Amino acid sequence: MANTKGKVYGVSLGPGDPELITIKALKTLQHSDKIYYPASVSEKKGNSSFSLPILRELGLNDLQLHPIPLKMSYDRSEAEGAYYALFEKIQEDINQDLHVSVVSEGDISFFSTFAYLLKHLKANAISYEMIPGVPAFILAGAKSKLPICTLSDKVLVDPNVDSPEDLLKRLQENDTIVLMKVSKVKDWIADFILEHQPELFYGEYLGTDKEFITDDAEVLRDRRIPYFTIIILKKLKKDKG
Repeated sequence: MANTKGKVYGVSLGPGDPELITIKALKTLQHSDKIYYPASVSEKKGNSSFSLPILRELGLNDLQLHPIPLKMSYDRSEAEGAYYALFEKIQEDINQDLHVSVVSEGDISFFSTFAYLLKHLKANAISYEMIPGVPAFILAGAKSKLPICTLSDKVLVDPNVDSPEDLLKRLQENDTIVLMKVSKVKDWIADFILEHQPELFYGEYLGTDKEFITDDAEVLRDRRIPYFTIIILKKLKKDKG
């Protein structure tokens, strides 16, 4: 039987700039009793959160804010466990007639760990709503001052490139490649770009005070490329067709 008391909202924060949150998302957060946000747990660096500075900049009360501790790992079983523990807390919240928001950077349905929570909400007939937002690669397109695509251009958003050969094949098959989660390419991406000469946009921590952007592949040779990085490669017109 469906619970008709509280409600859960999956709220998109946007890519980092607090002003890029939607009006609907902001109003939802302002009227939430609790806001759960992801916080990375690292043995070397301690706890950190990309979401927390955005929430504070939006003027939300710290008493509303509750971290979801997540270890940074390609092994997603720990994230599954963290989100099941969150689900159990949310069950208690909605039984107390609370409105609860769970936030995600970018868009809530686009490479978001909210998916781990979603299956528990659906299985238990808990009422929820997902509020869309601006993904980081859309901000990257604006920062590049170039269109990501026009007319019949094919665009591939790719979080998992294994090799230069793999990337070259995908660039030949598409007009624009958006690389996310770029840890696999960081050791060779500069050489690849300099050899094949695609149009480049590179951006770190877009929309934040740590933002760095460039279109110069040489700069990337010795640069430490962080997790929150977007790379856009566009096939040059002479290579199309």
